[in-house]
Amino acid sequence: MKKVKNCNKETFIFSEEFKGSCYPHLCFETTLLSFGLPYPDNIDVARKCEEISRKQNIVRKCEEISRKQNIVPLTIGIKNGKILIGFKDEDFEFFAKDKNIIKTNMSDIPYILSTGKSGALTISGMLFIMNHLNLKFLASGGLGGVHRNFEANFDISSDLTALSKYKTIVITSGFKSILDIKKTWEYLETLGVLVVGYNTDKLPGFYYRETDINLNYYFYDIDKLVDFLNYWDYFSDTSVLIVNPIPKEDEFDRYEFEKIMEEIEKDLVKKKIAGKDITPFLLNSLHKKTKGKTVKSNKSLILNNAKLGSEISKLFFEL
Repeated sequence: MKKVKNCNKETFIFSEEFKGSCYPHLCFETTLLSFGLPYPDNIDVARKCEEISRKQNIVRKCEEISRKQNIVPLTIGIKNGKILIGFKDEDFEFFAKDKNIIKTNMSDIPYILSTGKSGALTISGMLFIMNHLNLKFLASGGLGGVHRNFEANFDISSDLTALSKYKTIVITSGFKSILDIKKTWEYLETLGVLVVGYNTDKLPGFYYRETDINLNYYFYDIDKLVDFLNYWDYFSDTSVLIVNPIPKEDEFDRYEFEKIMEEIEKDLVKKKIAGKDITPFLLNSLHKKTKGKTVKSNKSLILNNAKLGSEISKLFFEL
């Protein structure tokens, strides 16, 4: 195999907490820090997500004496051409404040590394790197997908392709509400990616708890969900998406949200926003038009997914 110049173990920088893929862990993306939430909410949420993971302890029920092992939180990003697996405090600050960070999906990674640049990873970028290290668990806010007005812009997130290509367990609150949720659902089905609900039989709508889409598979018992994941792990070659509704107290009224989106979509067309600029523009517009309510909801659902992801990882590695 041809060796790439300067591409060796030093390409990865691991945190002191990192123990390997066979230990309980939960990964977090960096687009949340750099593009998902405004400063200082971005740092606040990222650190709270990691703290939630650390507090989830492994408890082997069949043993006489309970022993505790911490879930390892792994925020992952590319800093100056190096892949960071787990962050220090200064790394959170860097990804939250630096203006030269590039939004990085799975196809961008070789370029970012070879040029020594810094990249905040999308879900597809995360799955690309997790696959190289055999890491399994990722908690995020919402999945990318088929954009609204698809017929005009043919914009589909590489998150969907990554889910069909790499084998991971991804916990979100469904697809981002700014997307065409029905088309995204249909496309994931075409790709053969399983979507499983937890505490819901309806596909969540990110900012709201339910859409009109009925889930084919769902669990209300976390032990049964983990039992299913063990069968999935043995038989499947694609990722599984676990959808977890936003806490009820922080959800949006669905119809109120859609009215706001209609206004933003008109601005999108008028200003000719396209490609990677679409999502940041939509999120910023939502923040302004809802007077910050979307930020509060975003924080709530991300922390809720971190909690569920930690619980699932804990139980999965017990078996």
